[in-house]
Amino acid sequence: MIGRISGQYNVDALNSKKSKRNISYSGGFASEADNADFSSFGTLLAKVNAEMKNIPDVREDVVENFKTQIENGTYNPPLDKLAGRLIIAGMLDVAAE
Repeated sequence: MIGRISGQYNVDALNSKKSKRNISYSGGFASEADNADFSSFGTLLAKVNAEMKNIPDVREDVVENFKTQIENGTYNPPLDKLAGRLIIAGMLDVAAE
């Protein structure tokens, strides 16, 4: 049975290819150079990821602007958008009105 499986999937050919590989080790490193090929998408994704790390989590200029407006009493949020978001979040019950 095993002979039929190895013949079916050509396991003997795989084993003979593996045994023909000649890799010599010296000092713990293989003499054949390892290499990796990355797709252009993968390279672009790595660049975008690196750039994203340079973007601050908090935009201090925007926060300071809002703080100043609130302290001066000049901040007027758009109440219709605020109400809409509260309804979506389930924090405001429209049926109560």
